[in-house]
Amino acid sequence: MRIFEVVFVIMAIGLLWYLIWARKASGRLFLWGMPILLVSTGLFHLIFEKARWQMGLAYLVALIALCMYGARAYRNTIRDREWKKSILLSVPAFLISALAICLPFMLPVFSFERPTGAYRVGTVTYTWSDNSRIGSDGTSRKINVQIWYPADSSSSATPGKYISNLPAFAKAIEEQYGFSGKVLSYLEQVETHTYAGTSFASDLKEAPIIFLSHGNMLGSRFTNTFQAIELASHGYIVAAVEHPGTAMMSVYPDGSYAPFIDTSSHLPMEYNVQNHASIPVIKEQTQDIEFALQQLMDMSESVTESPFAHRADFSNVGIIGHSFGGATAVDVLYKNPAFKAGINMDGYLYGEDRDKPLTKPLMIMNGGFKLPELEDSPEMKLAEEGRRERVLAQSGVELDIWQAGHLSFTDFPLYSPMMDALSPEVRRNHTIINEVSLAFMDRNLKGDPNASYLDVVERYPDVTIRMK
Repeated sequence: MRIFEVVFVIMAIGLLWYLIWARKASGRLFLWGMPILLVSTGLFHLIFEKARWQMGLAYLVALIALCMYGARAYRNTIRDREWKKSILLSVPAFLISALAICLPFMLPVFSFERPTGAYRVGTVTYTWSDNSRIGSDGTSRKINVQIWYPADSSSSATPGKYISNLPAFAKAIEEQYGFSGKVLSYLEQVETHTYAGTSFASDLKEAPIIFLSHGNMLGSRFTNTFQAIELASHGYIVAAVEHPGTAMMSVYPDGSYAPFIDTSSHLPMEYNVQNHASIPVIKEQTQDIEFALQQLMDMSESVTESPFAHRADFSNVGIIGHSFGGATAVDVLYKNPAFKAGINMDGYLYGEDRDKPLTKPLMIMNGGFKLPELEDSPEMKLAEEGRRERVLAQSGVELDIWQAGHLSFTDFPLYSPMMDALSPEVRRNHTIINEVSLAFMDRNLKGDPNASYLDVVERYPDVTIRMK
């Protein structure tokens, strides 16, 4: 919760309970001071933090308390109330007070850590149509791509949004799943430390490119913002590709959308069965990445109004993927010579069989925090270990973050403290992931011999590394 929210909720609930249980009038300073402070705090909250629906019950508590105070001030007295009446009033007061605290706390306006790099971060989102791939509905496959990049420190730049098309996204969620899209409205207030469409950093000649490929079902182009802004602040162009059908929801400028399509959850949890179902999806996602790369190359050469025109270093391209996107990252490294290095974050190596080891640098990050009921079967683990031995044999490394859950490699644990049960210590884990990712990419894309993820590992006792 934000500072004025916390103060406002405490004061509103405190005044309500005082008015319920007060046996006699307090001093004039208290009686006038509390309502004035409550109203003042509320105004500061509305002006500087903006209203959100999770605070609705807190607003109601404040209104009830002020009305009760106004009635007593009008009578200029506090009547001696029977204990029974105070107890009866306490029952609904307790319920509404508890909800007034829980709602904004459990669904906060979360924030990202400020990027540590030297550059301000710009962002822009594109929608491109791949006319070489026609869907079953007869239309071209449309790809949303959000790009973060090192930017000039212009004071007039407009702050970037967490979800750049939130109204359309919320409407699509409502149409597809039937619950009000207004539930997502508070995401407009998330501070991303980015600036929309601002100019590229003038003191940076060119920047390496890192593609992001999200996970299955819950992933989207924006769900690894914590990682994208950090990399961009250190001089990278970061392009997050949203895979239609795999993303939770892909929404396009014309109002159309592509919801998530489940292709495997109904199948037996056997490695070969799950892998067979994943192969066509991974193939399509690899084509999404390659198409986006070509679009960026074309844009860099011909679209002069692009913020990063003639500034992208296409000789140094990497890829990072989470979960299903991690398998896609490995597939891209095998198939496309333009990609020099990659990171698979907590993803199985689903996809085509690999007879030869990957000759490019690959890191697999593993989350070690798993609930017993979510543990994979011995058969799944054994099959995955065999694949990893083959793929990583020549130039691979595995990194274990023992307090990271599967979703720790995304923004999702920031959405609610309730996520701590699946992904504890999210801020710390994000810091580890960012430091390791940056060191790995600095070494392999920028050629920095001093960049070492081994140094990062030494600073965190719950992080271990296995070199192949």
